[in-house]
Amino acid sequence: MAVGRALLFLAVLLMAATAAVQARADGTVVRATGCGGKIFVSSLSGYSVLTVEGTPGIADEDALVGKVDGVGYTRLYDRTRGVNFSAIVEDHRLSRDDVMPRIAAACRSALENDLATGTVVRSEGCGNRIFVSAEQGFAILDRLAGGMVGKDDTLSGDFNKPGRATVEDKQTGSVLTVFVEDYQLSRAAADRKMDALCAAAR
Repeated sequence: MAVGRALLFLAVLLMAATAAVQARADGTVVRATGCGGKIFVSSLSGYSVLTVEGTPGIADEDALVGKVDGVGYTRLYDRTRGVNFSAIVEDHRLSRDDVMPRIAAACRSALENDLATGTVVRSEGCGNRIFVSAEQGFAILDRLAGGMVGKDDTLSGDFNKPGRATVEDKQTGSVLTVFVEDYQLSRAAADRKMDALCAAAR
């Protein structure tokens, strides 16, 4: 009888320990950089999307202690940085295929923090439009101010994100202010844009 009670007690302890581990569901930050107030966390049950309250300075690869796999309010401890913070779990138990598009949509590309370099493939006959081939794809720039550029000129600047940008023509040394209409286009998409925009400019 005593042995039976002991076994029952051990079973209860094991169940309690398992439940505690499952309830806590610690995780690791997969992406926080450039995501505003959102962080994306990986745990044993999949990926979770959280909105952080305040500005605790959570970073990629930080180890989190707390419940990250249940929708709603949660209190977490960032073991890497030694800070407590609150967050709202917006979604959870996502697969990698599910979460990667969410990360791409919510977070700035790391490429946006770097200058881009590319070669002018067309500018003549396109009004103020400049078509540039870069490592990240094709960009369409609308020249607002500065000198002219020619085919095969090398441009360098922050034209790997939409909006106003400053670029330098490496051949002439001239500096241009442009508006990035589109970027990271495929060759086929750039060709279609080129046909439409340059034909309209004639």
